[in-house]
Amino acid sequence: MFLQERMDDSSGHDQDQDSRDSSVVEMNNATSVLHKIATLYAEQLMSDICLVVGNRRYPAHRVILCASSEVFQVMLMNPEWSECRESVIELKEEPLCSEVFPQFLKYLYVGQIRISLQTVMPMLALADKYNIRDLVQLCVDYMMKHISKAATQGFLVSWLHYTISLSPYHQEVTEALQKFLKWNLNIVADSKDFVDMDINILIVLLQQNDLVLRNEYDLFCYIENWISHKNALIHNDSTLTDDEKQTHIKQIIENIIVHIRFPMMTPSELANLLLRPIIKLHTKFCVDQISIGMSYHSGQEDRVARIRATEAGALQFTPRLYTSDLYGLSMKLPNFESIENYQTFAACFFSQCNLSEFSQNNLSECQEDQMQWNIDFYPRGIKYSKAQMINLFNSAVEVPETILRTIRLSVTCKRDLKTEQRFKVGVLITGVQNKISHIRTVHVRTHYFSKENRILNMDNLLPYDELALGSIKLSSHLIGTERNTLSLQIIIAPMGPYVCHDTPPFEFK
Repeated sequence: MFLQERMDDSSGHDQDQDSRDSSVVEMNNATSVLHKIATLYAEQLMSDICLVVGNRRYPAHRVILCASSEVFQVMLMNPEWSECRESVIELKEEPLCSEVFPQFLKYLYVGQIRISLQTVMPMLALADKYNIRDLVQLCVDYMMKHISKAATQGFLVSWLHYTISLSPYHQEVTEALQKFLKWNLNIVADSKDFVDMDINILIVLLQQNDLVLRNEYDLFCYIENWISHKNALIHNDSTLTDDEKQTHIKQIIENIIVHIRFPMMTPSELANLLLRPIIKLHTKFCVDQISIGMSYHSGQEDRVARIRATEAGALQFTPRLYTSDLYGLSMKLPNFESIENYQTFAACFFSQCNLSEFSQNNLSECQEDQMQWNIDFYPRGIKYSKAQMINLFNSAVEVPETILRTIRLSVTCKRDLKTEQRFKVGVLITGVQNKISHIRTVHVRTHYFSKENRILNMDNLLPYDELALGSIKLSSHLIGTERNTLSLQIIIAPMGPYVCHDTPPFEFK
């Protein structure tokens, strides 16, 4: 014990002496060590195992594989596994994973890798399979930073399929992909992989209330394209008879079209649907669905109530986030760095009183057919100056100056309402990623407006510090060539008596 204590004291003494001696320098030659390990891989020196993937063989080193992966460690070190005693091991990998396996194996040796939109998915699949956490994180970080690029290049749908299949893992990526899909469906629907979307994902997507669309008619056109692609695949399937092909496509149409909200289209849009090519594939069913919209706009309340009571029709009469001029207005704030603190931007907007054309033409609430709204936007906080208030006892009470560090949108109803009315208010804020502008942030509130409750304040639309002067051109919500423009869209939609708030969650079991 005495000897041990003396040795410990000596060690501590040496360390203290080293810290006082300026000639002692800690050297770091980690790069050279990594280069030596990389040489083992590049020149296949002293390999003690061979991995067979597809028709290719990869000499490797057990110690590297085991140090990098718990899966390899169990496979190669546990006597209960037959691979433990083998010098040649065949790995069953999907074709895309086989293509990137050389880069995957090299990463285990050198810790460097090149990832692209095409390779990140199979690389993540390998990292997941062999439980290489650092590589998993690299792939996830890459995906989070390239979602908009993946959407425009036709990879978002395959990314979403994979992350959903591993639920609840990679939840952050899954949620980010889902949000992009819901809020930028126009971008995804125009990409090459939209037609490959799994039907179950598409059905859940169509049930969402916060889909951002120009109008419901556009959504029908997106779905028509998807169904047309499925119809072509079925038509070219030589294993099916003609009757089986017809039955199959009709079943797909019934499962999908039932989630289109036809009452949210105008009568003229409903009439135009009858000319769409897809209607001929299942005429009776499609016409019956279109007639739901006609019944809504013609005031057939008994039929509307019956449809609303069914599971399939519960969401038919609920508006989504429509961006057409009927529902909202856009605001753009250029030269954002020049905007002063507490400055207010105001606008006036007229919206519909009702979604139904019948109700719009037979208003009992008022003779006017529009709602008037005042919009006030505070992008750099709010300041309430010091004031004096006279109380009931006729004495003055001083109210101190108050500053709110928030980004607020204030919506004021200018109509003299006689009864309480519900409206959905949405704020869509455009952002940029990979130089691609898209809707990045969405806030939705359902509010009851009345004579006594005319104002809705929506605070913290964005983190206040993100748009502070020091963050100009760093914020993902400032767009334009100079990255100094804030763009948002306000949507106000009436919520009639048949709306449904119980939207199914965008998740899969």
